[in-house]
Amino acid sequence: MRIVLQKFHSMCGVTGLWRFKSDVDDLATTVTAMTRSLAHRGPDDQGIWLKESIGLGQRRLAIIDLSARGHQPMCSEDGRYVLVFNGEIYNYKTLAQYLKNQGIACEAHNDTEVLLQLCIQLGVSKTLPLINGMFAFAFYDAREKILYVARDRFGEKPLYYSFVDGQYFAFGSELKALLPMPDFDRTVDETALDLYLCLNYIPCPYSIYKGARKLFPGHHLMVTTTGIKETVYFDLNNTLEDRQRVVLPENECVDALERLLRQSVYDRTLADVPVGAFLSGGIDSSLMVALMQARSTQPIKTFTVGFKNSPWDESKHAEAIAQHLKTDHTTLFVDPDAVLENANDITQIYDEPFGDASALSTYLISKLFKKHVTVAIGGDGGDELFVGYHRHKWVPRLDTLRKWLPIPILSLFETIESRLLSKRCPLLHLKLHKAVKSLRGKDFLSTYLNSMTYFDRPVILEKTWFRLHPHLQNNAEQVMYLDMRTYLHDDVLCKVDRASMAVGLETRAPFLDYNLVDFAWSIPLVRKFQGGVKKYLLKRVLERYVPKALWNRPKMGFGMPLGQSLRTSLRSTLEQYLETHTLLWNHIDRTKAKQLWQEHLSGKCNHEIQLWNLFVAQQWLIRRG
Repeated sequence: MRIVLQKFHSMCGVTGLWRFKSDVDDLATTVTAMTRSLAHRGPDDQGIWLKESIGLGQRRLAIIDLSARGHQPMCSEDGRYVLVFNGEIYNYKTLAQYLKNQGIACEAHNDTEVLLQLCIQLGVSKTLPLINGMFAFAFYDAREKILYVARDRFGEKPLYYSFVDGQYFAFGSELKALLPMPDFDRTVDETALDLYLCLNYIPCPYSIYKGARKLFPGHHLMVTTTGIKETVYFDLNNTLEDRQRVVLPENECVDALERLLRQSVYDRTLADVPVGAFLSGGIDSSLMVALMQARSTQPIKTFTVGFKNSPWDESKHAEAIAQHLKTDHTTLFVDPDAVLENANDITQIYDEPFGDASALSTYLISKLFKKHVTVAIGGDGGDELFVGYHRHKWVPRLDTLRKWLPIPILSLFETIESRLLSKRCPLLHLKLHKAVKSLRGKDFLSTYLNSMTYFDRPVILEKTWFRLHPHLQNNAEQVMYLDMRTYLHDDVLCKVDRASMAVGLETRAPFLDYNLVDFAWSIPLVRKFQGGVKKYLLKRVLERYVPKALWNRPKMGFGMPLGQSLRTSLRSTLEQYLETHTLLWNHIDRTKAKQLWQEHLSGKCNHEIQLWNLFVAQQWLIRRG
């Protein structure tokens, strides 16, 4: 779909370095290297700004306003202020009009110009709550010598930073942007490694290196030569405490949700480059495509990844929906084994251990999409907001069961799980293993954590950010809340950003419009989970566009033969990793790891998730040297 209605700037990569001294000989060389490391995020243009001891860099992926007006770093006319920006501000025209109403001249050619003027006129703290979009940016006041860096509410765009008191402050869209600094501390953060082994990802604020941290979503930093100050401008805690429950009749609730979704989708389909959507045939993707097509006068581009002769193939279902909606549809057929060909690229793409195996398929999809479009619409956030994961239903039930289940019965479940189901029903074995582990929790929070972890590190997790919300009475909402505070931005959005930007593809998530998020959390759970049906309200909206018979079936997901590939094509590599001495074996018992491998190799059990977790960690540690 090609709609030319507004002029956004572009997606890109941003970075910068401020050395707290006046004479820095290597600044230009270092900032140039930092900027070039992000070339994959912005293949269309590069810009660098240097002044005294500070330098800012940007790589540009042109999406809208493809002219030189969008070049960054962008400076004010008097040269006092400079901005580097990664993202899209969907309401920038409204914000430009707001400035004009205040008597402030603002040329709204693109969102970067508007953001610069907002920061100059209002200040960063007052600007951030006004922005509807996804972003990470840095804004520097050369007169006052103050640097601000900020990240969007839900963590769609990443931001790493490194600070050494009295020496320097540096930041970058990816961790690799910090590595060119000769004095960057590359010591492995062993707490971060423990957290990775638990969760399959490294959560905020940690990174795998002691020298770097991730900025939390909804936060910004004010940096001066005397230190840094972190401020929260958006916190889901406060949103839930201040919310007013919307008790509407069901049809009115569906109408309101549809209006918000239509506006959000419309905002995110504006571009001067080809836009498309992934259509799996499931609820989220089908709804996004239906709403996109409803606002377009021409067939929109939709894509499905198909597997010939595979139980994971959903292409026929997606094609039926595309035919009903009359989209310009393409099915991209691949061999399931081709997904694993990217296994060696994962640690380079993510810069640190990232064990969500679906990153492989996401990367493959992004490479296929990039051949046809530059912007892809996705459904991220729909599960967290509208009761989409199995654990939203089952963790509360397991916690209730935990309170009265006799130990002998639990032991019987463990026997069934380990001896009877592991070989005959590997998928059921994995689910039951998670359930039995969850039943071992001592309270609701530990029940949830046990459902999310792979290698036990309970003390590590309980010392971090995992906290229940004091004002949520329903345990299903507690699970959704914990997912939004952790899993959404540190796993799902991280996975999508790195995989797509590695090939210069921009992804947009209509479900994460903050107006839509506020509305979703104001709806009583009984509306979203009516009759025990997950995504009940989304299904009610989708029924208005696509017949229920075309999408009402169990979700299949993007499957791949990971367990079998570990026994075949990846076997020799994994066995080599198990014998190689690294820091990993200070955190995991190597004998236990080999036992998991032997059980998996023999077919006795399916340990693919834990083995992939170890595979990725060891691959990263070996490459690090």
